[in-house]
Amino acid sequence: MKKPILFLIALLGCVSLFAQTQQERLTRHVYTLAGDSLRGRKAGSEDAAKAAAYIVAQFEEIGIQPFYEEGWYQPFERSGNTYKNVIGIIPGNDPVLKDEYIIIGAHYDHLGVRDGQIYNGADDNASGTATIIEMARILKSQQSNLKRSVIIAAFDAEEIGLWGSNYLSKKLDLSKIKLMMSIDMVGWLEKGKTLQLQGTATIKNGKRLLREEAEKMHLDIKPKDFETSIFGATDTQSFAEKGVATLYVTTGLKSPYHKPEDDPELIDYKGLDRVVDYMADVTMRCASDEDFAPSGKISPIHSGKKKTLEIAPTVSLVNANIAFPKAGFDGKSRSGVNAGVLAQVNLSSHFALETGVLYELLRSKCPDEGNLFESYLPYQQQSILVPANVLVNIGGTTGVDFFLELGGFYGRVLDAKLEGVQDNIDPNQWGLSWAVGFRLGKVMISGNRRYQLNPFFVGEGLPNAKLHAGSFTIGYYF
Repeated sequence: MKKPILFLIALLGCVSLFAQTQQERLTRHVYTLAGDSLRGRKAGSEDAAKAAAYIVAQFEEIGIQPFYEEGWYQPFERSGNTYKNVIGIIPGNDPVLKDEYIIIGAHYDHLGVRDGQIYNGADDNASGTATIIEMARILKSQQSNLKRSVIIAAFDAEEIGLWGSNYLSKKLDLSKIKLMMSIDMVGWLEKGKTLQLQGTATIKNGKRLLREEAEKMHLDIKPKDFETSIFGATDTQSFAEKGVATLYVTTGLKSPYHKPEDDPELIDYKGLDRVVDYMADVTMRCASDEDFAPSGKISPIHSGKKKTLEIAPTVSLVNANIAFPKAGFDGKSRSGVNAGVLAQVNLSSHFALETGVLYELLRSKCPDEGNLFESYLPYQQQSILVPANVLVNIGGTTGVDFFLELGGFYGRVLDAKLEGVQDNIDPNQWGLSWAVGFRLGKVMISGNRRYQLNPFFVGEGLPNAKLHAGSFTIGYYF
């Protein structure tokens, strides 16, 4: 009698598993991947390996195939450590289109344990990993309708530099990749209000396609032409930089990501369920529509190309002093500010011309002629400053461009206050300037110096003086 009973128990277990709803499975995935037992899934760790094994088990249960003949894992080495992606595939059925691919990807690693606290990473990115698992289940059940093949990629080492996705991008024939989607932090739909889709302009008629599918499900989406954030890179980056159409899918930054509080109980599982259904429908349409195609457009932050004309509002902290070069001493500097707009004309990837209009409130302390070394007179001026510079891009690391500026400036003094001699301050100020700085996407930060060449004072009997200034500038280019 024992064997029939055991068989019945096993059968009931299978029925129970089969009867689980998609939302229940998503909950199980997130609680497993983001549970304390996996200790934050630090890239390359034994805990991350356990997470990878869990993903493989789900893929095998669904019935999808390993992408590589060697098996599920795609190992790679970086900085002396070994990491591994998990790569599966659902082959398409069209004799020609099956050799084209749609990639759905999500990173499964997180931050591990820091200062004794576990960073479980439920939203970042157990939510995305659970999503691609359940998307794979839906797509596998509809495989007969797929014309293109679908690659399902769970990436390792995203948190330490997007290494997993970068490695895969180097191993594929990218001419066959029609779209790469990164599902990254999708567990807060209710509080995020909308599903953000960044990169729609890289897809031909991308916004229309995504909105049509969203309307069927009454899902609020926020389509955006391109990824623009320099602080929120995801696994699309290495593909996009090589010209592949990409879509970054997220519910935003509402969750306590990169904090110990990013735990499974905070995930919106009903919303996550809707994200899975929507993204599976989108993937199915991309993989089954013969006319689906990339647009050929790439985000400026991925292409490395700048617009011919860029405009940047800027603000600067300024320190200025009145120097007396022939006398061998200077005044004392005080803080001031300037703000305005810079215009940059990009002649090539290495050279640009820059000008602009800035309002400046500048302050300094001028030595008192009656007591040169112990007494100083406060000086303040308001002026309009017009810089004119040649900018040279001197290279840098990925995403960061360092530059050098050389040129000059003209300033028109609107108001000047210095006890006894304000009427003898030349209203025209001009001279040389230089700057060094860097750009991170659209954000520019620089340090600047300028030196007046014409006399600061005009009139007989007044000393030869120059106004010198240094500034720290932040700008944002449109």
